[in-house]
Amino acid sequence: MELLNHIYWRQKREFALPSDRYDTWVVFAVEEGVFRFEIGRHSGEAGFADLVVCPPGVPFIRETVTPLTFHYIQFTADAGCELPPGLLHLNDTKRLSSTYAYLRQLAEDSSPEALGWKTHLVADLWQLYHMESREAAGVGKFTEDALMADAAAFITAQAWEPLSLLDTARSLGLSPVQLTRRFREAFGETPSSYLKSIRLTKARTLLKDSELTLAQIAERCGYENGFYLSRVFTNTSGMSPAEYRKRHRV
Repeated sequence: MELLNHIYWRQKREFALPSDRYDTWVVFAVEEGVFRFEIGRHSGEAGFADLVVCPPGVPFIRETVTPLTFHYIQFTADAGCELPPGLLHLNDTKRLSSTYAYLRQLAEDSSPEALGWKTHLVADLWQLYHMESREAAGVGKFTEDALMADAAAFITAQAWEPLSLLDTARSLGLSPVQLTRRFREAFGETPSSYLKSIRLTKARTLLKDSELTLAQIAERCGYENGFYLSRVFTNTSGMSPAEYRKRHRV
């Protein structure tokens, strides 16, 4: 893997070009904010801990949803750093945040020494992805805190049923306040936001790949009714479920 270019963009409100095509591999590594993308048959939305990968010669269509802070990474690929095109998600957010912090620090340094450090940091992202893909297939978020790993597993297993913060905390012998604080320290988000992301990911899949009504999707995703799912979906995605389904159906 050879790093060709790294640019750190902060709070970018819109892309200068709604679509671009690159001669090399390109990754948008998101720190903050959300953007929509389409790369060949791959499309969706990306936020923190997501890598959006575009191969050479493929149109990269993109649109910001909220102000976007991200790392633009351009590189050549070899047998040691293959990445599938489209959306990749990293679970080890502590390690990821540390890598991003070092990349930010080096963003304006174009010296050969800095290029070597940045190459190492970018390669670490690829290794992290491959390691998680092989060793954590089907497993949710990563943390060194064993109890919070249990919390994430409990939330994932119960995500399609009515689930309260109190139920989750009690299952672990914690108070809701203790659980929220410790879960945020482990994963960088609250248990509620983690639960919401799991449910909305499934909702997006069902909107794209099924003919189910919104009420049926809500039932399968742990929401009380279609109206509530629509409100949560719209507030999070910036578009209604109906609009999302229309945009993403083949």
